[in-house]
Formats: sequence, structure tokens, C-alpha cells
Amino acid sequence: MSSDQIQPKASEQRIFATVVGGTVVMGIAAIVLGWLIGTPIASQLSPSIDAVLVGVIATLPLALFLWWFSNTQNPTLAAFRDSQIKFFAEIGFEFTLPRIIVMAIVAGVAEEFLFRGVLQSWINGFAPVAVALIASNIIFGLLHMRTMLYAVIAGLVGVYLGVVYVYTDSLLAPVITHGLYDYVALIYTKRAIDAYRRDSALANS
Repeated sequence: MSSDQIQPKASEQRIFATVVGGTVVMGIAAIVLGWLIGTPIASQLSPSIDAVLVGVIATLPLALFLWWFSNTQNPTLAAFRDSQIKFFAEIGFEFTLPRIIVMAIVAGVAEEFLFRGVLQSWINGFAPVAVALIASNIIFGLLHMRTMLYAVIAGLVGVYLGVVYVYTDSLLAPVITHGLYDYVALIYTKRAIDAYRRDSALANS
């Protein structure tokens, strides 16, 4: 392997490690913050068969939404979809299956720990559950704001995950739902990126 081949490979691995590492730091911060403000993560996980089943089943509506979104011809949504595919195609690393699995697990755990386990639980300690759901997911949406539409979609998905958490009273359920959905979404993204690159190559040939 030439030095020209090694350099891009090293750069790709570094970018992937940075993305995953940042998410891991978020998860660690959530654990520490939860301990400091009285919403410890461990006590909210309460593993049970019911939580696992609900977590798996709750993935289905999100997967159906993804299927609809990937096929809609609405001009605004189609343009948004194309912009997201282009963004991920240029993110700096390939979406291999091992990387997809790692990203899905890490994001599912870290984001649910922070936004449902810490923020939603903390707000619900002094405000009604509806306020906790809305307030925590406004923050969730804003932190995903590559575009306003992306922030709105992320916020609505966050509300859904928050409802799963409230329904099961176990953080394990939304962690499973989030992780499984991210896996499905990233598999779709990989296929969309491959198609985008094929179309670009044909257009430039």
C-alpha cells in the first residue's frame, strides 16, 4: 500500500473516531451530570422483558416514517432528503457495517442518557411531564440543527422517545428504540450514498 493510500485511510479513521468519541463523551457527561443533579442513570435503566419488547416494537413507527420519508416526492422534503444524503456522502468516512453498529449503539445510549435520563427526568421533577417532554426536546432538536427542518424532525422524534420512556418507566426502552432506529437509518443512508455516488459518476462520465 502506498503512502497516498495510507494517508486518506488514517484521516478517515481519525474523523470516525472523533465523531464517535464526541458522542461517548456526551454519554459520560450525562452520567456525571445525572449524579450531580439527582437523576442517576443506573436507577432508571431497570431492565425488564417488557422494556425490551416495547423498545423493539416502538422502532416500527419510526422505521415506517423513514420509509415514507425516503420515498416522498414532496418538493421540500425531497430537497431536504437529497441535501442530507450529500452531507453524509461528504462526511469524511465510509459507512461500513461495523461503523454503523458502533454509531447506532453509541448514539442510542449517549443521547438517551442525556436527553431522557437527565434533562427530561430533571425537568419532570418540578414540572408536568408534558413540559418536560417539550422542553427537553426543544434542546434535543436545537442540538441537531443542521437545518431548521432537521431540528424539527429530531425534536419530534425526541418527543416520541420521551413518551416511550414515560410509558415504560425504564430508560432501557428508548435506548433500544433509538439504537435500532439509528441502525436502520444508517443502513438506508449507506445505500442512498452509494446510489448518489453512482449517479454522480454517471453524470460526470
